[in-house]
Parts: sequence; C-alpha cells; structure tokens
Amino acid sequence: MSSFADHFSGLAHAYASRRPHYPEALFEYLSSVCPRHEMAWDCAAGTGQATLPLVRYFRRVLGTDASGAMLTRAPSHPKVEYRVAPADLSGLPTASTDLVTVAQALHWLDISEFYREADRVLAPGGILAVWTYGTQLVENEAVDRLLQRFYTDVVGPYWAPARRHVESGYRTLPFPYPELDPPQFRMEEKWTLA
Repeated sequence: MSSFADHFSGLAHAYASRRPHYPEALFEYLSSVCPRHEMAWDCAAGTGQATLPLVRYFRRVLGTDASGAMLTRAPSHPKVEYRVAPADLSGLPTASTDLVTVAQALHWLDISEFYREADRVLAPGGILAVWTYGTQLVENEAVDRLLQRFYTDVVGPYWAPARRHVESGYRTLPFPYPELDPPQFRMEEKWTLA
C-alpha cells in the first residue's frame, strides 16, 4: 500500500466551495464509450466534483479518497457511496466496475499500485478515464497576466514536484492502456472576486 501525502484535508471546506466544475459534456462522453452503466468508481474523489455527475449515467457510483475530511464535504446522493480508502484498495469486487475515473489526482497516486487495482476491478470492456486541467485563464488580458505571474512566480516554487504532470496534461505519466481520442472539453466558471 502506498503512503498518502495529505495536501488538502485541512482545506476541505475551501476546496469544496472553490473548485471548478467539470463540463457535462465530459460525463456524456464517458457514458457513450462505456458498454455498461452499472458501476462507476471515482478514485481520489476529493469533495465529489466528478463523483456526483456520474449518477446521471451509472446505476451506482463509488467515490473513494484517502482523506475522510475531503469526503465529508462531498454531496450525498442515494446512488453514491463514499468510502475512505487509498487508490490501491477500493474494496470493489473483481471485474465489477464499468468506469474508473481519476479527476485531477492521478499525479498524487502511486500509479503502478493504482493501475493494478483498476485492472482488477474493471469489467471486460470497462474504461479507465483520467484527466487534468492546467492553469486558469480569465477573459481580461491584464488580469490574466497577473494570474499567470502569480501562478508561476509567486506560488510556483511551492508546488509539489508532482504538479509538473498537471502542467504537461499528464503526458509525462505512464499510461499502459489503449487511448481513446476524446473531443476537447472546456471548463468555464463565473466567479466573483471574493
């Protein structure tokens, strides 16, 4: 079992209220490539940003995270079970899962151990979907320049080394599976200054 670098439990409330939402088109696409829609596992679910949208497409959804504090901030739903568990110990039966997702978290996992668990729980024809997003852009060019300088020069030296995988769009991580050619997805949020 891998160790857990807990970067976010102490900020679970802020994390839950300020994370952007993934576009509905992403979940529609994932549903379209899955042959069955019985069970989805959202690994490293955090506060449920990717877990909850899966209920529209799957009969049951499991969200796991090594941080109980993060999961307490995840929204409840009758089709969702949340479980405190590391990525390599989902507790799911073998060949029981139609979709495994890891949203913006693959870089934190012990990848080889997670891949072993994903291989074990995926049903024949099941899909492993991982995704990440990089830095945010805003519509105002001057503000955007300030945001990029803040990200790179002010906060940049403090990012954990694994953050480089996010910036590369996960192209620097091994992915020993046949890859699909999904459409591009766009995340958009309307935020106030606060």
